[in-house]
Amino acid sequence: MDLSILLMSIGIFLIIVSFFFKNSAKKVEKDVEELSIAIFQETNQLKRRLKVVEEELLLEPEFQVKSKSASHHTAHSPKVQQMMQAVQQAAQTAKATQTTAQAKPIHQIIVSQVLELNRQGLSVADISIRSNLTEEQVRQVIASGGR
Repeated sequence: MDLSILLMSIGIFLIIVSFFFKNSAKKVEKDVEELSIAIFQETNQLKRRLKVVEEELLLEPEFQVKSKSASHHTAHSPKVQQMMQAVQQAAQTAKATQTTAQAKPIHQIIVSQVLELNRQGLSVADISIRSNLTEEQVRQVIASGGR
């Protein structure tokens, strides 16, 4: 009888102790969940920042990084100068291709967006940025009234 009472009291004690350990497991689970939410938010912020940087680079097609060492090397090496000329020619070709690609007709949705932005009082430059059209195209759309 003493053995059965001893085993039953140990069992009850272990059940009571197990209730306290469940709370610590929940705390760890909650901490992991908060950490995953924080990582998710930081990832979204980085994606937004990256998107802004990409848009800025798309708006500035002639963006070039200039450094003192690069200008120093170009003065001494004719091969580097040839490469730079080839890159500049490729950039000019790409720019010419871009202007011919922009000669396509403008979609009616963009035309209505441009006209609405103009009615709201935005400048031609702002409308150009928002609609991804050149300022000249925006002026043409506004002048034609969307026709």
